[in-house]
Amino acid sequence: ISGSCFVLIPKLRQNYPYAKIIMLGNPHFADLYQNKPYDVQYWGYNPRNLYSFIQLFSLPRPDWALVPGDNRYGWLAFVRGAKWLIAFSGDRSAHKQWCFNELLPLPKHAVAVAVPDMMQKLCTGKDASPFQPEHWKITNYHPLPAYTNITKNHENQPTINHGATDNIILFHIGAKSAIKHWPTQNWLTLANYFKQHNKQVILSTGKGEEAQLDEVQKVTQLPCYRGNLSLLQLIEVMQNVELIVCLDNGIGQLAKAIATPTVCLFGGGSTILFAEAKFWKNIPYRSVTTDIECRNTSLLFKRKIDWIQTCNRSINDCIHQSPHCMQNISVQKVIQACEKIIELGLEPIQDYK
Repeated sequence: ISGSCFVLIPKLRQNYPYAKIIMLGNPHFADLYQNKPYDVQYWGYNPRNLYSFIQLFSLPRPDWALVPGDNRYGWLAFVRGAKWLIAFSGDRSAHKQWCFNELLPLPKHAVAVAVPDMMQKLCTGKDASPFQPEHWKITNYHPLPAYTNITKNHENQPTINHGATDNIILFHIGAKSAIKHWPTQNWLTLANYFKQHNKQVILSTGKGEEAQLDEVQKVTQLPCYRGNLSLLQLIEVMQNVELIVCLDNGIGQLAKAIATPTVCLFGGGSTILFAEAKFWKNIPYRSVTTDIECRNTSLLFKRKIDWIQTCNRSINDCIHQSPHCMQNISVQKVIQACEKIIELGLEPIQDYK
C-alpha cells in the first residue's frame, strides 16, 4: 500500500495491459483505490481476522504473485494456489522463504537506488513511466468537520474549497513516534514566517498523535484538525492547499500521489531510500534532512544490508534520548525548500542537508 510498493501497479499495467491485477493490503486503505487506478482491484486483508482469510478463496487463483517487503505473506499466495511466487531474498526467518519459486537479491552496494526503484525489479518488463497525478483520482464524499481550537474571529478563518488553494499552508505535524517530532518552537517560527507573507497556516494530525499539536496550540490558536479527519477527508484538505509541510511518515508518502507541493522533514529516515525515486521525479516534492552520525542502522524490510544508513530506533533506544536528527533541521532550511517549491512548481525530488 505504501508509495514504495505502489510503483508495481503501473509497471504491471504498462507491461501486461490485459492482465487482471489484484492488490492485497490493509482494509483501512481500500478507499485510496476506490476509483481503481490503473484498473487494479484492491482487496482488503486483515491477518487477525479469520473471515478475511476465508474470503481470499473467492478470488481467482493467481498465475503470478509478487510479495514486496515481509516474505511471510507469500504463504497466503501459496495457500491460494499461486503458480509462481517472487520476492526478495534475505528475510531473517528462513521458513518465510520456502514457498517461493524465485528469490531476487537486494542491491549489495551503496548506490542511489530508492525503494520504489528496487520494487520494480520484482517484475519483468520496462520500468513504469514517471507518475502523472491524473492516473490516481481520490474523492471524498463526506463533509469536512469544523476546525477545532479556532479563534473567535471566524471571518479570518480559511475555508477549504475545491480549486481554492492559494495562500493556505498545511502543517501535518503528527507522528506516532516521538523520534520524528520537529521542535514545537520550529513549527511556531515557520508559521510566523508564512503569516508575515500573508499565508494562512492550518494544522492537522492523526488520531492519537495530538500531543505536539496541543503544545503548538498553547502558544498560537491556529485553525486545526485535531485527529478528527478520516483518510479521505485528510486527502481533500491536502488536495486543496498551496503547500504541505509534513514529517517522514505515511502522509509524506501519500502527498506524492496527491501531487500538492510538499516539503517533507527526514530525521532518522533515508532520503535516498524513501524520498528520491525515478517514478516520482515529476512530483513537486522536496525533502529536508541533515547529516548525523547515529543514522547508522542497516535494516530494510527486516533485512540487514550493510550500505544502508538509516535509523529505526525508538526515542527510548536513541543514544541521545531525544531526536537530535530532527532538532538539527533548521527552520531556515525548511523555508528555503518551501520557497523553492512554491516559486518553481514542479521540481525534481531533492534533499537539503
